[in-house]
Amino acid sequence: MGTLFNLAQYRKAKSFVHFDRTELMQLMNTYSRQVASGAWRDYAIDHLDGMAMFSIFRSSHETAIFTVIKLGADHKNAGHFVALHSGEKIKQSSEIQNVLDAVEKRARKVVPLLKSR
Repeated sequence: MGTLFNLAQYRKAKSFVHFDRTELMQLMNTYSRQVASGAWRDYAIDHLDGMAMFSIFRSSHETAIFTVIKLGADHKNAGHFVALHSGEKIKQSSEIQNVLDAVEKRARKVVPLLKSR
């Protein structure tokens, strides 16, 4: 038999990290520009213990090519954002725009490689 959880108590016990409205707007603006250029096609938002993740996919059947992570209060770099490209850390900053700039810069390098195939 399964275990029942009181979600109100569970959420208070866990460090729930999420992107706020302005951060989501910045993420979606960056994502929209890349979708318009044909580079990206899908995204996902995940919440794990102590972090929120915005993952970007070239297609819905692949692994994430870019991931932006917001670290929670229980992490040593609380409130920081981390950008990953195929699992490799490319930028960490306390400002989301710095991380998104690094993602877009790396995306410009990746797109010409894809079009030449």
